[in-house]
Amino acid sequence: MTASFFHTNAGKRKLSFLFLFLGFSFVVFPSFCRADSSPILELSGGEMIFSQQAAFYDAMVGGLFPLEGLKSLADGPEPAFLHVFAAGNVINFNQPAVSPEQSVDGLTRESYTGGVGAVGLRIPTSWGFWEGDIGGAYFNVDQTFSPVSTVSGVYVQTEFLFDRMGPGALDLFGSYIGSINYLLGEGRYMMDAGELFRRKALFYAGPEIIGQGNSSYEVVQGGGVFSAEFPSLHTTFSLEAGVLNSSVWPGVGGYEGVSFYYSY
Repeated sequence: MTASFFHTNAGKRKLSFLFLFLGFSFVVFPSFCRADSSPILELSGGEMIFSQQAAFYDAMVGGLFPLEGLKSLADGPEPAFLHVFAAGNVINFNQPAVSPEQSVDGLTRESYTGGVGAVGLRIPTSWGFWEGDIGGAYFNVDQTFSPVSTVSGVYVQTEFLFDRMGPGALDLFGSYIGSINYLLGEGRYMMDAGELFRRKALFYAGPEIIGQGNSSYEVVQGGGVFSAEFPSLHTTFSLEAGVLNSSVWPGVGGYEGVSFYYSY
């Protein structure tokens, strides 16, 4: 990928798609595991596949560390937490070629391999928590008929969890990549969906909606999420699926995802 390619609309669409997924990959299920006053290790991994010829894989490791000198906004002894995480990602997707010299069978094929790291604060409140993180991303980019190149940029994210919203929890997440003026927003409302084996398996389900884009790429996704939490294993497994409409491919497509989240 040449330097001039980053100034085309196609290049912006590809970078936007990359950072969209990075933002999304950190909103997996940590919201269901309220932090206590001890350090917590986090591990997660999963995949997301779009019907419009895309496949993403990620793995994350991180931790929540209590800051005893910084109290929460809620009544009680729970402090705020320092949040630190790093993730590795492999992202592959195709899209209709912009020009014949950049295509194979009419498609441009791309692969991103790299990762992100960030640090921030999680502040418990009477209604849930607020979190803000800032960091950076570094990726190798392999595109059809172009040499491998690298991209980097600032990563900023924020999250609000409202766990007093009736029978379920409302989770709102947003991120911004300043270098490409890209915004991502997601809302998810999870409700209790039953239990088994004397609460050794807990189930949640609910809808989600995602919107993101900049001046050259827009997409809207809507679907549902089902998760199974196993407290004795400190692990939550999740499935999600839905439909999407984007400016990369015409018409309506679909997506599905499988992931896990472990905390201890």
